[in-house]
Amino acid sequence: MRNRQQGLSLIGTMIAAALVIGAIILAMRMVPVYNEYFAVKKTLNALAVSGEATSPEAIRALFDKRSGVEDIDSIARSDLVITKENGRWVISAQWQRRIPLVANISLLFDFSASSAAEPAASQ
Repeated sequence: MRNRQQGLSLIGTMIAAALVIGAIILAMRMVPVYNEYFAVKKTLNALAVSGEATSPEAIRALFDKRSGVEDIDSIARSDLVITKENGRWVISAQWQRRIPLVANISLLFDFSASSAAEPAASQ
C-alpha cells in the first residue's frame, strides 16, 4: 500500500500568500479613511459642546482650525449642516471618499457623521 503525503503544495502556498497580501493591502488602504471618519466625529462632538460655538459661522471657523490639526481633508466648512435643537448645536456632515486600489478598481466609502446623541438601543 502506498503512503500518500499530505500538506500544502508550492502553488497552494503561493495562492494563500497572495490572498493574505491582498487582505493586508486592502486593510492598509481602509485604515486611514476610518481614522479620518473618527476624527470628524470627534471634532463635531467637541464643537457642539464648545463654549466658543456661538453661531454657525463661529462653528465653521473653529472647524477649519481643528481640521488642520486633525488632518481632515474630505470635508470643508461649507459641507457642515448646523442646526440648533433644544438649545444645543447639532452639527452634521455627509461625504464620500474614493480610494483607488488597482488600475480602474476603487473603493467608495459613504460617510455620515453628526454631533447629535445617538438614540438608546431598544431592549
